[in-house]
Amino acid sequence: MTNPEEYQHILEGISGGFFALDKEYRFTYWNRAAEQGTGLKRDEVLGKNVFEIFPNAKNAELGESYTRAMETRAPQMLETSYRDERFEAWFDVRMYPTESGISVLFHDITEKKRQQRQKEILIETSRVINAARYLDEMCLAVGERIAEFMEIPSRFVCIYRYDARAAMLHLMSPSLPDLPPESTIEHQHVNEETETITVETALRKETIVTDELARHSVAAHFPNELEDLRLKSLISIPLIAQDELQGVLEVFSRKEAEYAADEQAMLSIITNELATGLSRKQLMYEITVKNIELENEKKKTDDANETLKRFLATFSHELRAPLNSIVGFSEILTVDFNSLPQEKALDFMKTINVSGKHLQSLINDILDLSKIEAGKMELHVDTYPVSYFIETVQRVLKGGLESQNMRIQFEVGSDVEEIVVDQTRFRQIMVNLISNAIKYNKPGGTIWVKLMRVDNEIDVSIRDEGMGIKPEEMGRLFHAFQQASNAEYAGEGTGLGLVITKRLVELHGGRIWVESEWGKGSTFTFRFPMVLPGEVVQSADQLIRIINNQPPPVLESNEKPLVLIIEDNRPAIQLLETYLQEAGYRTAVAGNGLEGLEKAKELRPHLITLDIFMPQKDGWQVIQELKRHPVCKNIPIIIISISDEKKLGFSMGAVDYFVKPVNKRELLDALSRIPLRKPGGSQPKVLVIDDDRNALDLIEVILNGEGYDVVKTFDGKDGIVLAARENPDLIILDLIMPGMSGFNVAFQLKQQESTRHTPIIILTSMDVDEDTREKMAGYVNSVLKKTTFTKNDLLREINAAQKVR
Repeated sequence: MTNPEEYQHILEGISGGFFALDKEYRFTYWNRAAEQGTGLKRDEVLGKNVFEIFPNAKNAELGESYTRAMETRAPQMLETSYRDERFEAWFDVRMYPTESGISVLFHDITEKKRQQRQKEILIETSRVINAARYLDEMCLAVGERIAEFMEIPSRFVCIYRYDARAAMLHLMSPSLPDLPPESTIEHQHVNEETETITVETALRKETIVTDELARHSVAAHFPNELEDLRLKSLISIPLIAQDELQGVLEVFSRKEAEYAADEQAMLSIITNELATGLSRKQLMYEITVKNIELENEKKKTDDANETLKRFLATFSHELRAPLNSIVGFSEILTVDFNSLPQEKALDFMKTINVSGKHLQSLINDILDLSKIEAGKMELHVDTYPVSYFIETVQRVLKGGLESQNMRIQFEVGSDVEEIVVDQTRFRQIMVNLISNAIKYNKPGGTIWVKLMRVDNEIDVSIRDEGMGIKPEEMGRLFHAFQQASNAEYAGEGTGLGLVITKRLVELHGGRIWVESEWGKGSTFTFRFPMVLPGEVVQSADQLIRIINNQPPPVLESNEKPLVLIIEDNRPAIQLLETYLQEAGYRTAVAGNGLEGLEKAKELRPHLITLDIFMPQKDGWQVIQELKRHPVCKNIPIIIISISDEKKLGFSMGAVDYFVKPVNKRELLDALSRIPLRKPGGSQPKVLVIDDDRNALDLIEVILNGEGYDVVKTFDGKDGIVLAARENPDLIILDLIMPGMSGFNVAFQLKQQESTRHTPIIILTSMDVDEDTREKMAGYVNSVLKKTTFTKNDLLREINAAQKVR
């Protein structure tokens, strides 16, 4: 028989750990391999209860196996792990009952398990990376797999994508929808000023294992959960592919930082695959975006070509009809004028006049529509009383209403006294819609125009008493060259009025719709925001320029001005804060309109930037409440519009310009209110400088008929001499002339003492842009276009110029 010493010699020489427990679960033996495998010396464990030495085993599978082997006297075998804040180990454990208790033989299989886990996680990671269609989908799936292997919630596995162009890290996983707006987790600037572990990892491009969890944004937002899970350290690994930073992987661990080497090694295996996946998916995303853009551009080109073909076919037809009338009847008048009865000749001339106006209207509509579609029509808005537009519409449409024995009935809400619009374009909207109602109304009927406030918007409705619109024709509305078939004068329009009206309404940030029942009339309604004048900002540079143009705030020494950002979109907040802070401003953020009001009252910022579409209170409500509050009413407000869908042109101090023609009756009403004669009864003298003989003759006929004395010349230099000699009351000047341009003539006239204060009206065929208007602002009083001006327009501008003088 083998004596006990020989047994002990064998047990001490085996590679596996061995120990024995008595029936009270106390250690009675502990071999050398057990010491090496656990780091616990023999004298540390002998005589002590197994659950005292390994407390984590008591309620685990290992502890249950001890109990089962002891109670059932049957051998037990299992693979189990042991984890604490220092290390994690896996063992193959075999338990054999003895007369005095149980003997336990265990082999350390940690390396085998580690390799197995690494292989599994690498295979699973590769699978989800290859299976994912999109970048965010891939990152979320990888983050969830890593969380499963680490046995922690997925919110403690963070994957950031690096944007090299913006030098920012964007959180791709996990999804954290409940974060407050001011959170810095989702977007982090990669610079020395950002002190998070994430950014430090990106800057150093080295793995960081640390227990400084306070430097991580997630830890700051979930401190209680962090403590409950006993997460002790953070492993932050840069994701690098082809020597380029692609992002950062961060995983929280239950181990102390100094014992996390094994987990770091396992995660490092994943990072190469993840970095390559990030790079590949980002490249595929960019290629997909480019392909979509190319497809969209191709479709736009195809649509534009098709639209152009339809436009040319339709437009040529629309032009041909009035041109045929003008050419045909003018030819008859030229050849047979002396033999025609006076009534017949007068009828032909009326037809030519109507056809000419129709042709002019068609061309003007086409030009307006092309400007809108090209995005070149800018709104110049300000506050106007509603009564102004009522009076204007009544004057412009008086003749049409009287000829049809119709009347307009206006109804204006008591809380709608003023509106913020572009004066000219809003008048155009109203005239277009009411003219349309006149055309389709029954003779002797009434047109009802109603302006009402609905929440923070203005509703304008125009209702007629005509036959209405057939259901099958409703779809033709708001399409170019389309008209309803039931109007008595349907053929007289261009078919563009409603199209232009719709676009102008949309430029004001509104929408338009129609309600109609056949036989019962139609109601056209458009709705637009009720706003106070403000600024629209479309770029960072523009924002800084606008802020710098504000009156300087009163500041304490070394204090930076404070800007309150009221915005619910986190990326927009990040960008605004960056722009403003880099420009030397302090910032505060409010995530919705209600919070914005409270912070404005509390902080009294030097300036406020305000989004319009926000939860709880939208921007329009916030503006009104701020302007009513005694503490906040004088704080400058800048409306921030980051949306390319609607072109809003809200701006302070806009300059109006003249576009819309008026009729003869409007002119006569104006003349009755404004004295045209000079003191003493002498005729006002007008100097006309224009090389276009037809335009010059037309102006002379118009002004002679209204009691003006006209002096004319075809040359700019002669015009300067005539102006000094004749001392005219007004000068009408063309811009494009041979020899000396109208620009030079206007400049030299302002240098002469005798003509320095003489009003100048520009009459030109060129399209005068805003830059040109600004350059001429000190020299001229008004600008008229040859292609659109009427007798009424000319006389009105002359009277306005004389009043200024």
